[in-house]
Formats: sequence, structure tokens, C-alpha cells
Amino acid sequence: MKLEEIKEKLAGSEYDFLRNNQHLGKNIILLGLGGSHAYGTETETSDLDVRGCALSSREEILCGENFEQVMDIPTDTTVYSFTKLIQLLTDCNPN
Repeated sequence: MKLEEIKEKLAGSEYDFLRNNQHLGKNIILLGLGGSHAYGTETETSDLDVRGCALSSREEILCGENFEQVMDIPTDTTVYSFTKLIQLLTDCNPN
């Protein structure tokens, strides 16, 4: 799948949650690919495994709240909070 095809797919209604979820939207700082696309082993039938990171909102920071992650099972998408991602990285967690 070419970059333009990926962008087009992410712009579709199937991925509206990336734009409409209270924790995501303009708080997303990074989106990338996981699974077969990340390893270059994808086939024509491979799904798109999206992984990402989002900052906490001002309100969440001020209130001491933190979401860990937002998962969307149908699209195999997981977007971690920045705090959760740092924890995963320091634990050498491959997620």
C-alpha cells in the first residue's frame, strides 16, 4: 500500500474516531504503521495496523487525569497517551 492510499484510507469514515474522540483529534502527535506494513511483509489482503501517540488535553493535565490508550478493534488501531507511551518505552515493551 502506497503512502497516498494510506492517507486516503485514514481520511475515510472508518477512521472518524481519530478526529472525533475526545482524547484524540488535534491531540494526536504521531501516527504510524504496525504489523506487516511496518515490517514490509504485507500482502494485498493485509489489514492496516495503525499505532500512534496523543498528548493529554489541557483539562486532563490540570485535573490530573490521564487516558492510557484508545483502541478501535475494527480498524486494529491503538493510540497511546504520551504518558503511557513513555512508560512502554522505558519498560522496553515492544507494543
